[in-house]
Amino acid sequence: MKRIEIRGTLNTPKIILDPRNGSIKMLGRSTMTCPQEFYPSIIKMLEEYCKAPAEKTQLIIDLQYYNTLSARYLLSILKMVTRIRHNEGFDAKIFWFYDDTDSEIKDDIKLFSESIGYKIHAIEYELA
Repeated sequence: MKRIEIRGTLNTPKIILDPRNGSIKMLGRSTMTCPQEFYPSIIKMLEEYCKAPAEKTQLIIDLQYYNTLSARYLLSILKMVTRIRHNEGFDAKIFWFYDDTDSEIKDDIKLFSESIGYKIHAIEYELA
């Protein structure tokens, strides 16, 4: 599988899948009104990656904002990545960067983590 980069827009996140390095990145915003037109192709791409993942996978989420419609797809992606660790010799980590002034996202990250039964490393950063 080759490196894939999907450009972000004002409403869709930038997606970078680098299978050699085991890196999956979601950057920007996810505020589309019809996420069912965007995310199924991303899910399919990640399903392919998960069939033959790198020994160590990192999902990095750095979304300035996402809407409720996108949350369902984010949850699916999180679940998919955590299943990688069920294969012997493989590991997956999730890092979610967020603005420390956004108290709601911190709660959301905790809920996502509880929903998937796996630790999401929440990393605060300050916006300049």
